[in-house]
Amino acid sequence: MIISLDVKRTGRPVAALSPFLFLLAVAGCARAGGTAGPPANPQESGVRADEKGRQNMLVVRNQKAVHVTPGTLIDLVVTRPVAVPHEHQFEWPASPAIAGDAVRFLRLRIEPPPPDVDGGVTTHHYELEASKPGTARVTLTPTSASPEAAHPSVSLDVTVGAALTYAAPTASLTLPDLIRHLVEVIATSPDSPLEIARAFGEVETDGGGAVYVKPSDPRLKRVIVVKNSRIGGTNDVELQLAVPGSVTVAEIEALWGPAQHPPPLALETRSVIFRPPLPEGARFLPTVTMTLEGDENGPAVWVSVIRSPL
Repeated sequence: MIISLDVKRTGRPVAALSPFLFLLAVAGCARAGGTAGPPANPQESGVRADEKGRQNMLVVRNQKAVHVTPGTLIDLVVTRPVAVPHEHQFEWPASPAIAGDAVRFLRLRIEPPPPDVDGGVTTHHYELEASKPGTARVTLTPTSASPEAAHPSVSLDVTVGAALTYAAPTASLTLPDLIRHLVEVIATSPDSPLEIARAFGEVETDGGGAVYVKPSDPRLKRVIVVKNSRIGGTNDVELQLAVPGSVTVAEIEALWGPAQHPPPLALETRSVIFRPPLPEGARFLPTVTMTLEGDENGPAVWVSVIRSPL
């Protein structure tokens, strides 16, 4: 199965965020750089990956960074519109610039638009292999026919290492226990919140302001990580409940004591805050917020776990 990181969905309303979470929500950042030489044939360059390998590739669109294990095949996908005036045309390079030796370029595949489509886009597949532990930055810098056609570069930061230290809890855990487990991981794990969220299922959207994960646990409708360029990182994992009220404030109070009640951000929702004790080996300070529908007696619709510096 190919894992797609394409952008296809929009996020939940900002009004659903508590003031505390809104101030602490954080952002991913794009990077650029690197060097590499061009291959001989832009239509099919580099070392050919076998068909079986391509079926198991990690497909990357609109994603700035990935964490993979050695041997992982990556398909970095960009597009270029066709049937546009010459002065507005640009072209992607025959090979990427790669800074670092953890990733090697395999080949470029170019897919033209279907013949029955008037216009459309040409799709470029840059096939890469995570060859050894380490880091690498892959950069695609297009050439433009004129200043009016200038198009930004695309960069992907690749971390190649051991498997993530976190695995999402199974559905055998109750929702309160799942939340408690997530708090322990957020507080102790070296993995980023984005990588922790990815353990819940398939990343389906990087919407600019947040990354959205389609969870495999049917009790969860969505898992997201909010981004904020002011802070330049990610520090929370938010769980949208498939059934509002499937976990209650009383159940979480049974874990960590009475909730705090900040002023409401919107008429439609209320939020409560919990401050769990630090687990053994904590690297970060965990905080839990629950977003409730209506008033403070309404059903919980979101549970967010936030990490802050100790």
